[in-house]
Amino acid sequence: MEGKEKIPEKFYFSIGEVSKITGLPSHVIRFWESKFPSLQPQKSKGGHRRYQKKEVELILTIKDLLYNKGFTIEGAKRE
Repeated sequence: MEGKEKIPEKFYFSIGEVSKITGLPSHVIRFWESKFPSLQPQKSKGGHRRYQKKEVELILTIKDLLYNKGFTIEGAKRE
């Protein structure tokens, strides 16, 4: 993880909040959900994604592996 992103102390985050924290567009986060089985946020009764802090940390780790360390998605899955 880069260490620059500060994750607020909350129980749940919306996809918009996760997008702001990580600097990633919402569609990228949703795409990664389809590629990384461990990234499965809970959904509210209305179908809205609810991310926990551990999932935000995982997204930041994936971002670091893909964008900074040059991993492919398959390589990041193995890491």
